[in-house]
Amino acid sequence: MKNLLTLIFLLSFAQMTISAQDITEKNTDSLYYKALDFYKGKEYQKSLMLTNRALELAPEYHDIRILQVRNNWALDNLNEADDDLNILLKEAPQYVDTKPLALQRINRFTDKEEALVYLSRLEKFYPDESSFKIQKAQLLIKLKRRQEAREIALKSIEDTGISGADRYVLQTILNRTVSNEIAINYQLINFSKDYGRDPWHTVSAEFQHNIDRTAVIGRINYTDRAYDQGTLYELEAYPVINDRTYAFINAGFSNGDLFPDFRGSASLFYNFAQIFEAEIGGRLLNFNNSSFFTGIVGITAYSGSFYLNARTFLGPERVNQLVQNYQFNIRYYFGNADNYFFGRLGSGISPDERAIFTLVQNNPGLEAYYFNVGINKSLGIHHIIQIGGGYLFEDVNSETQGSQLLANLMYRYRF
Repeated sequence: MKNLLTLIFLLSFAQMTISAQDITEKNTDSLYYKALDFYKGKEYQKSLMLTNRALELAPEYHDIRILQVRNNWALDNLNEADDDLNILLKEAPQYVDTKPLALQRINRFTDKEEALVYLSRLEKFYPDESSFKIQKAQLLIKLKRRQEAREIALKSIEDTGISGADRYVLQTILNRTVSNEIAINYQLINFSKDYGRDPWHTVSAEFQHNIDRTAVIGRINYTDRAYDQGTLYELEAYPVINDRTYAFINAGFSNGDLFPDFRGSASLFYNFAQIFEAEIGGRLLNFNNSSFFTGIVGITAYSGSFYLNARTFLGPERVNQLVQNYQFNIRYYFGNADNYFFGRLGSGISPDERAIFTLVQNNPGLEAYYFNVGINKSLGIHHIIQIGGGYLFEDVNSETQGSQLLANLMYRYRF
């Protein structure tokens, strides 16, 4: 039996050798396309014999060497593939397919430390390439070296020429490199004389803890409306499902009349075509044992230094009126993800406006228009401040219009 197996092996080897020797084609283009057809048909060994022959005739034919790398990957010949990839990196690092091929090689390492060493070597060939810096930051996170990953992401996102897709990934990396955050936010609403109301003051305090890729937040909102006070307690999370999908979940409870007795929120976000992000979700609010649902759809584009978002809130239905909110949000990033100017333009009031949405519950058919502008600015790695202001114009009743001046100040500390 042993002798029979040996004979079969020798005959197979001889056949392969004969086949390789019988390749008499000398047109390298013809060899390449024949090899490519075999590769597409998953006949990798036959394709490899043709690429070997073609490289003997034309060792600088880069497309053939790239195909040979892919053949060896398919056959799990990593050392042989690395030899060819090293030749491409030395002789043609700027060839159109060399860099993407090198990036793909990183994903074939099972040992993340080895992948990091290899990536450091690639940086010598591509010192200014953002995709390699992003890969390095992602590897460092997997190795739980979060501070190093954060430093790379902060420096990379300052590049004004970075693509929207890369900016999106870097923002995700920065979010994953922080373990804890505390924040306090103050909001002032000053009413015009048409309302006959004193100013409203709302203070929110929150604590955020990041568990791997999921952010969990606890928040307390306290409002003083001169005639009454109320408190809303919230717990929310942003679980990351995969590299393209994450979710938002929120539950809130109140023991007063100024906030909903209960609010439940959920949205699903999906990144597609590199720079776009779609949202679908809903909000469920309970006031005085009555429940109201709001549906949400949104689309976001990350274009260079800009974040562009459109959202629609439809519902609830009150007194035969469908409450509607349409808004457009914009951010302009300067430096890193923590530094940006922001603005919002909208009509109607969404259920996410916790301090003023109760007005909609009382007057669902009245129209409202508003805008907000402001700045979010980091002061070092740990400190962030946000200052914003806005103006809201709405129907106070069917015969009277009024306006509100909105102002907020937020401080956040990361550690």
